[in-house]
Amino acid sequence: MAVVAVSSTTVANYNALPRVQNPRGLADGEVVRAINDQVSVTSGDSIASVYRFGKIRSSDYTDRIKLISADIGTTTAGDLGLYNLLTDTTGGTVVDADYFATAVSLSGGAIDSDVTFEAGAAGGIYTNGNKRVWEALGLSADPGKEYDVALTLTAAADAAGTVRLQLYVVR
Repeated sequence: MAVVAVSSTTVANYNALPRVQNPRGLADGEVVRAINDQVSVTSGDSIASVYRFGKIRSSDYTDRIKLISADIGTTTAGDLGLYNLLTDTTGGTVVDADYFATAVSLSGGAIDSDVTFEAGAAGGIYTNGNKRVWEALGLSADPGKEYDVALTLTAAADAAGTVRLQLYVVR
């Protein structure tokens, strides 16, 4: 066993000579924005139904994501991901349906779950925590656009209920 001293990227940048500027959003004094809204799920909503909560920018860093819901039936589940805006030339097409979380169960009991690093890829993998949305998407440059954060049903809703999203980003 060895005693080690390890610095994060931001600390290493602060201590570098000459000092290296940290990317905006990873250190001191940046702006935190939130999506804190809810959608209604109706019994009979089918697989692939899409519920849009709000927008984030491609240049944002994801900080914390929480899904809150009463028990919605016995089968209801969904992915949490990114879509192009409805006003986009693509007409609101999917970018990455499970960018944040994959097949989160909204049935079998009420949930109040932190799903920040639930997905095994893209925005849901903790090693991408220091990447902007566009970087976690694997893009070669920031497209400078906004995306809708949306829940897409992966199993049909067999009851009605409300799903609340609390998502915090840093820019």
